Amino acid sequence: MKKAFTLIELVVAVALLAMVLAFASTIFRVSIGATRTGRANSEIMQKLRAITDQLNTDFKGIQRDAPLLIWFQQDPNDPDQRYDQIMFFANGDFQSTQLYDSGVPAYTGEPVIGNVARIYYGQAQSLDPNDTMQNPWDLDEEDRLLARRRHILTADPDLYIWPGDVNETFGENYVGVEGYNNNEIFEHDRLSLSRWKTIHRNDYDAVISTCFGFRPWIDMYDPNTYHKLMCDGISSLAIQWAYWDTDDNELRWFPSDDPDGDGSYVDSHFGLMDPIDNEKFGVFFNVSHAPSPPPYAVWYPIEDVQYKTTGEEFPSDFYPEALKFTFTLYDSKGILEKGQRFTHIVYLD
Repeated sequence: MKKAFTLIELVVAVALLAMVLAFASTIFRVSIGATRTGRANSEIMQKLRAITDQLNTDFKGIQRDAPLLIWFQQDPNDPDQRYDQIMFFANGDFQSTQLYDSGVPAYTGEPVIGNVARIYYGQAQSLDPNDTMQNPWDLDEEDRLLARRRHILTADPDLYIWPGDVNETFGENYVGVEGYNNNEIFEHDRLSLSRWKTIHRNDYDAVISTCFGFRPWIDMYDPNTYHKLMCDGISSLAIQWAYWDTDDNELRWFPSDDPDGDGSYVDSHFGLMDPIDNEKFGVFFNVSHAPSPPPYAVWYPIEDVQYKTTGEEFPSDFYPEALKFTFTLYDSKGILEKGQRFTHIVYLD
């Protein structure tokens, strides 16, 4: 007579099998989650290396006696969100991404090559699903783009003569391409570095409106705009410079909402700038004086920038020894919902 399993044995076996399957399912889910998180972290680290390597390369060759312009912008609804911009001049081995035929961007021709360039970093405008250009603060945090505009200084007579004069041509719309100005289309600059060094502050209206007022235009469906794309998925970009506070004998960063770290915002650098529009302002370094005031009310020469509630200002010959970039990066799949925040310091001396 053959012995069969009892009902109790079958119940126990089924229960054990269910437990094994449950454990296996949990382990599988955890493994999949860990794999996805690992890939997201790897993607973010790749973006981080691309940004920091490019920053290090560009600022290694910075021209300390050339104009340096920094625009600080804080989200009035969220002080942790910043939309800062910077433009400077640097030495290096530069080559344009696009090819130029008779000075006009084309698919045939030659790249522009040079050893001095005007370089810009800032978050870009980008297209929404309705084909409308939006500023970074109008986009979801993970959808914002970091732009790097590079204009190689050249005297090549075969290239399009731009800009011949700052006020007349710098912000002009490029002929034949609606919505694009010369600064967006071209990767070269016909103004010499010596000319840039002698431009007066009251001549910077076109420069500011083109470079800072009109953020880089990037259309992910238009390859002709890709030369300005540095990185996607960057929600906030804050730029600060280091200065020494002699009263407290410590290093601090400008601008800051709470420079002394005491938890009070009464000494906020943003509040000292403009009583009406105090969440944004710009600063000039190495820009020649002129009889008239700066072109925009919220742009200041460095010697007019107050950094203490007592009204103390930076000296006229002040130049940053270091810049700090703070930004938040997101992965393309949205695995890390809050992204990761990083800080990178570049030394200018």
